[in-house]
Amino acid sequence: METLSVHRSVPRAGRVLAVAAALCAAPAVVWVILVGGSLIDGPLVLGSLAAAAPLFARDAVNFRTACLVFGWGLLAVSALGTPFGLFVLAPAGVVLLTAASRARPEPRRLPLLLGALVATATLGFAGWAAGTIWIAPYFQEPDAFVATVQKDSPLLGTGPRPELLYDGSGLGHGATHVSVLEADAVRLVVVFDPRTPDAGLAVLRRLLADLPGVADVRLCDPPAGNCR
Repeated sequence: METLSVHRSVPRAGRVLAVAAALCAAPAVVWVILVGGSLIDGPLVLGSLAAAAPLFARDAVNFRTACLVFGWGLLAVSALGTPFGLFVLAPAGVVLLTAASRARPEPRRLPLLLGALVATATLGFAGWAAGTIWIAPYFQEPDAFVATVQKDSPLLGTGPRPELLYDGSGLGHGATHVSVLEADAVRLVVVFDPRTPDAGLAVLRRLLADLPGVADVRLCDPPAGNCR
């Protein structure tokens, strides 16, 4: 006589927590897309995909097993890779473990509260960081001069020049940081103290424009690129 196996569907709360775990890992993929180029890019992407794997489970048993396997796996990877920044995968691992708890025959309320708290805190911090790094600079006042430098300029020679001192002391007039960026063109970025009076900024801009090989000087907010 054949016995029919009864499959329990995945509890709604467990499914919601699994979605929250995938969302907790998603900012890592966004980070790789926007500023990737390091050795941890691969582990971050794979970890984010692993966080979403339990969502494909059809019944409660398979769902709980997947959450436990991938949850503990993410915690292990995040612990071993903490010096390299892989700790960002830890919240997704914790939320997956709480989702596994909801798939038990007699789930408890505490893991649900813990998973909701960790997911809310992680997503809230990710949103704040994204707003601070990528959105807020567009609404800030420019705080740097960006000068386009010709590639044959004496500024780019091997000898030390006071105009390129890191702390801006070689320029004065409110300059606090000097760096050279090389992409499609060579640019001299001079960050200044926002409390510098307009007269001091005018002098600083004139000094930059008079440097050898400088083609133009713009007032910018370097993270956002809004110049004038």
